[in-house]
Amino acid sequence: MKRKRHLFIGLVFGMVIGWVLGFLRLPYLEKNTSFLLGFTAALTIVSLVLLLLTSWNRGFLLGLIGKKTETGDFKSTRANTLIWIILIGIPVLGGIVRGLTFYRHNEDFKLQIQRQGKQMEEMAALIRTGNNNNLAPLMRSVLDDVRAELKRNPGRTLRNTTTDRIAALSFSFKPYKYFEHDSLSDKVCSPERGQLLQALVLMNIDTGTFARIKRNTLFAGADLRQTDLKGVDLSGINLREANLKDADLSGANLKGADLGKANLWGANLNRANLCDADLKRADLSWAKLNAASLIRTNLNGAILINTQLMKADLNGANVQWAQSDGALFNEASLTRVNFTGTQLTKVNLSQANLSGTDLRKTNLSQAVLVGVRLSNVLVDENWQKKLMEWQPLGVKELQKNYTVVNDTFDKGKRPLYRLRKN
Repeated sequence: MKRKRHLFIGLVFGMVIGWVLGFLRLPYLEKNTSFLLGFTAALTIVSLVLLLLTSWNRGFLLGLIGKKTETGDFKSTRANTLIWIILIGIPVLGGIVRGLTFYRHNEDFKLQIQRQGKQMEEMAALIRTGNNNNLAPLMRSVLDDVRAELKRNPGRTLRNTTTDRIAALSFSFKPYKYFEHDSLSDKVCSPERGQLLQALVLMNIDTGTFARIKRNTLFAGADLRQTDLKGVDLSGINLREANLKDADLSGANLKGADLGKANLWGANLNRANLCDADLKRADLSWAKLNAASLIRTNLNGAILINTQLMKADLNGANVQWAQSDGALFNEASLTRVNFTGTQLTKVNLSQANLSGTDLRKTNLSQAVLVGVRLSNVLVDENWQKKLMEWQPLGVKELQKNYTVVNDTFDKGKRPLYRLRKN
């Protein structure tokens, strides 16, 4: 009789646990944390059953569910124990199963919402693509008129009405997510604005006329990946959030250009003029800016990971809170650059001139500082201690040649610490 009861209880709980695991579709290969939750719940149930059976066999439950005899002893019955197991186990099991069911339904609902959102996004992308395709004949018409007018005019100039048409056309091309290799692009972009700019560059337009076009025409978000724009005068142009990945801009004039949040990953900007340009939060990872001019350029929050800036001129530039891990500043002119909060780990600053630079809250861990000039550089009060922690290459030379002094105060009358050459 005892074995039959144990067998019956084992069968009941085995069926319940099997049903729970079947509900969770074991083995469960989808990326869903409900399997872990279900497995944990099942393991908890098994552990509870084993604990109750062990307690039952050893008589640990006598004081809880037994009956008191005339002599004062407790007398337990198997029936009472089974009743208590059912009364406690079934509500607990029901609550767990109900919780799992609610969790699964909630996860399925979230997945359904995500699928619907993705479908709506794809439909919107198709609509925008169709709208821009409808504007393609208009762009061809405008460009044909521009070619005809330039052909009639030996000075390669355009009338104001023609440049106004170009500007209006660029405003019609809104950046959007479009299909690329059967999937939506990661970021919004405008291939049409990129095509318009490339067509205008090839037309050899008069410098004054092209300056007027750049001033009035919007090329923000243009898709210019792998485009050949070397030596082109793009000064003052609005290329904000444009995709210039792997583009060739070597020797280009980008003075005063708006390149905020632009993607310049791997771009060639050797010898380019980027003076007074806005590169705030732009991605310049793996880009080449060797011998480039970046005087007074805004690089705040920019990504300069493994960027080449050898012999570049960054006098007066702002590079605050940027990521410059592994960047090459060999022999660069970095006078009066504000590097506050920028990560300069593993950067190469050998033979660079950092006179008057602000290096407060920077990290120079494993940097190369051989032959670097640091006269009048702003540093933190504990810079010497940090230098020992960073262990940059050339640390002994720095400790020998420079001393931290407090000689001035800021506007809030807080002390400023600088490096003074010994």
